[in-house]
Amino acid sequence: FGLTLSTVMANRGFRVYGVEKNKSIINHLKNKKSHFFEPGLGKNLGKIISNKQFYYFKKIPKKKDITTYIVTVGTPLNKKRKILVSYISKAIKEISRVLKDDDMVILRSTVRVGTTKNIAYPILQKTKKRFKLAFCPERAVEGSALKELHFLPQVIGGINKQSINEAVKIFKFITKKIVITSNVETAEMIKLIDNSSR
Repeated sequence: FGLTLSTVMANRGFRVYGVEKNKSIINHLKNKKSHFFEPGLGKNLGKIISNKQFYYFKKIPKKKDITTYIVTVGTPLNKKRKILVSYISKAIKEISRVLKDDDMVILRSTVRVGTTKNIAYPILQKTKKRFKLAFCPERAVEGSALKELHFLPQVIGGINKQSINEAVKIFKFITKKIVITSNVETAEMIKLIDNSSR
């Protein structure tokens, strides 16, 4: 769902830099196409690439105008049916190499409760930079993602007030409905409950 969020954000005026490691997906993007079907995505994707609102790279580019990093990597289960957090930690480590003071990092993937504080936070803290960190779960369902991103309430859990305020400011460009949780763990749990319900 990183591609659907990227499309919506680009259409709302953000300049979006996507990072993708999969060669097949990159080849689709080169042809201004999505690697999966989502109503309206193909047309919108072609437009934002042509209009230079959306760029894609194999690794995070070092650019001064990048102030927010949104992590939407997959979190499959291992043989013991436990979530593999290696994709999350690798993404956060890559972000940590280019992190600047006051940058914002947002996690949206399905994770076990405590991942934001126990895995993402310590990695970013090692940079000794000032940063904001939040968990804002992806909640849109396949087949309606572009529409639902606009009207589904966006859940926001931040590690501090500054993180919450920054996340609210960003997502208000997308949806007017914002739900702030009392802590990051609650936002992570909401994501798991949503997935179970769907």
